[in-house]
Amino acid sequence: MTVAVSLLAGISSPALAVAFALYPIWLPEIFPRTTEVVFYGASLIVATGTLLASAIPAAVAERMGAGPEAAMRVWLVAAALLTGLGILARF
Repeated sequence: MTVAVSLLAGISSPALAVAFALYPIWLPEIFPRTTEVVFYGASLIVATGTLLASAIPAAVAERMGAGPEAAMRVWLVAAALLTGLGILARF
């Protein structure tokens, strides 16, 4: 579920425009520079960033004594919060 929520953030986040604009930095020369390829890559970058950023509260919760299941729930909630904020920022 956390990965699915992060993928949704990759499509709807305002950070997508930034990653899209910076494609000359991260897109290797072997890939075509079409809009579809750049959008897909930028979406994956934002989704991965969301997944990593939402893992920080889960790691803190686990360090403070929460079990693995509780930490996974914290991770899902943090990813959903970031995704929700991204969706709200679009409107």
